[in-house]
Amino acid sequence: MKLALVGISHHRAPVEVRERVAVDLEHAASLARSLANGCEAVVLSTCNRTEVYLAARESADLDRRGTDGLLALAGPHAAEVAPLLYRLGDESAALHLFRVAAGLDSLVPGEGEILGQVREAYEAGSAGPLLDRLFRTALHAGRRARSETAIAESPASVPAAAAALPAS
Repeated sequence: MKLALVGISHHRAPVEVRERVAVDLEHAASLARSLANGCEAVVLSTCNRTEVYLAARESADLDRRGTDGLLALAGPHAAEVAPLLYRLGDESAALHLFRVAAGLDSLVPGEGEILGQVREAYEAGSAGPLLDRLFRTALHAGRRARSETAIAESPASVPAAAAALPAS
């Protein structure tokens, strides 16, 4: 099985560009279903990222399929979005999901909402054997990171972090 991730996030794109491909859970589920023709698909969209996770026996067109899905969301702004996309495969894609679920790849490290958003995306997606195992394991690791480390002591979100600044 091959795993591919195509996404856009706060690391490479300003908020106004990320907003062009942001979708709610219903649209994320719909996009996952449309991309899942012959493969597994989960679409994760948060305030800081939109990512397409795809898995299939053969990887011939997984990157293209994920890229096309995100660029379709961008519509007339596709040319602006395309150079800001990142692509990861196999182990790198899996490690990235683990970092996201653990709150390590957030604008505010330890952001509490992200674990629930990963769970909702997984449940709404079209996961098969590989993505099912990957997302279940990432969710488990994310829960462990929050309960066994100090990462959960960080502010819960960007607004919470901003509110905490005057208090310090």
